[in-house]
Amino acid sequence: MTQKIIIYRDAPRIDFETEVDWQENLVLLKAVFPVQIRSPHATFEIQFGAIERATHRNTPYDRARFEVPHLRWADLSEGNYGVALANDSKYGIDVENNVMRLSLLRAPTSPDKTADKGPHKFTYSLLPHPGDWRSAEVVRHALELNTPLRGLESCEQCRPSALPPFLDTCRQV
Repeated sequence: MTQKIIIYRDAPRIDFETEVDWQENLVLLKAVFPVQIRSPHATFEIQFGAIERATHRNTPYDRARFEVPHLRWADLSEGNYGVALANDSKYGIDVENNVMRLSLLRAPTSPDKTADKGPHKFTYSLLPHPGDWRSAEVVRHALELNTPLRGLESCEQCRPSALPPFLDTCRQV
C-alpha cells in the first residue's frame, strides 16, 4: 500500500491518495479519524439529499448499524465547528461518538471470495471547517474531489469541428 497525503496551501482539505494491491482474506481495511467533536448525530450524503444518523450505540437497533451507506461525504459537526470526510469511491462508513471510520477495502469469503481483490486507486479527504456542513459547502468540496478539472491539449493540425465549442469565454470581462 502506498499513500500520498496532500496538504494544500489554498484549500481547506487534506487529501489521501491511496494505491493498494489488495490480496487479503477476512480483513476489512478502514481509515479511522478520531476527532475532537461531540455530537449526538452525524450527517451523511444519500441519494437526493442528506440524512442525520445517531453517533451512539444505545439501542439494539443502533448497535446493529455497525456501518451505514453514504455517497460522497459524511460530516460530524457541533455548533460552530465540524469535520467532513469526502471520498471518490468508498460508500461504507461508521461514525461512533467522535470517531469516523471510512471502509476502504474488504476481503469476505461469501458470497464472492474474490471481492475487492486486485489493484485499487482511490482518494479520500478530511475537511475541517467552521459551522455546519451546509455553511462549509461540504457538498461543493465533495463534488470537486469527484469531478476534478481536467485540461486537454490541442494541436494546430486538428481540423475545425462543426460542433459548437464546449466552453465560450468573453473578452469583455
